[in-house]
Amino acid sequence: MNFEAFKTRCKEKGYSASSLVTELGISKSNITNWRNGGNPSYEMLIKISQKLECTVGFLLGTEYDDNGVGASVKQELWGHEATSARTISLNSSTPIKDDYINEIALFANCSILFLCGNDKNVVEKNPYKRVANISERGWDNLIAIFDNVNDHPLIANMQMQLSRIVLYNLEICSGEQIPNEFLSEKADFILCDKKQKDSLRNYPFNLSDLLALGDIFNKSIKFMISGIE
Repeated sequence: MNFEAFKTRCKEKGYSASSLVTELGISKSNITNWRNGGNPSYEMLIKISQKLECTVGFLLGTEYDDNGVGASVKQELWGHEATSARTISLNSSTPIKDDYINEIALFANCSILFLCGNDKNVVEKNPYKRVANISERGWDNLIAIFDNVNDHPLIANMQMQLSRIVLYNLEICSGEQIPNEFLSEKADFILCDKKQKDSLRNYPFNLSDLLALGDIFNKSIKFMISGIE
């Protein structure tokens, strides 16, 4: 972590490093590690970036712009097909193992920081990718993300980001393009945070939604997530 950028952003938002981690429920012992060049887990990075209203890239020192909530990073972090979650000290105890998160990100052709963050604009990691593979257990974990509404912040982020990828691969930029009122209003929430009166529509897509979208557009779940048949 770029500790100076973190400390400056805390001050701008009215926090000390100590008060911020206390509010987020993070142990103060982490501060010394970050000051010495260590990185938080990706779950911590996302929580901190959301609280400080900056990008994860800014906290990591890969971006100089401190505007925008989410986990956008510069192209140099996306350059390697086999980029591992562990390259940025991703040591969080999450419900999905790091290996599967890596697999899902590669399958969905996105960066890990996009998958675990809140950026609305999908950027393909490799625009020339023509093959999408995932292990059986990786696929099981991917489907599990959509299988219900998740309270865990990391899983909820991934469910939302994968929903944005689904809309991107279906070339949907407005809910009006979906001839189903329920899915149309869900799409508007996913795309631009447009809140609906029916709170059930203020969530990312679940597995039933994917199946319905597949029927409407005659596309497989594999295509909707990977962009490749």
